[in-house]
Amino acid sequence: AVAIVAEGHFTAADVAPALERIAAILDTTPQLDILADVHGSPSVALSAVVEELKHLPLIIRLIRAIDRVAIVADAEWVRTASRIESALIPGLHYEVFARKDEAYARAWLLRETDRPRPD
Repeated sequence: AVAIVAEGHFTAADVAPALERIAAILDTTPQLDILADVHGSPSVALSAVVEELKHLPLIIRLIRAIDRVAIVADAEWVRTASRIESALIPGLHYEVFARKDEAYARAWLLRETDRPRPD
């Protein structure tokens, strides 16, 4: 599993090196589980979106390699946006968790439980 911690403001300068690291991981790992740990209420510059679109073949490769995605976020709008994004990407489903369920999210991602929701 790969953990990605996100906070603050994201620009193209942040996206390019992150995508390079992801490409290197995909070169050695055929299947990937991702924990996205989103702190606070981040913002994304248009330049970051453009940079991501420049690497669309890599993004498609990443989507095909992903098995489980757990999103843990402080902000409700991030959790809602994550659910919407998950619904829009064919073949990919995110499990979205509030900060209070972070330990459960990690357990689910590491297959310590098969139930994606805590009781």
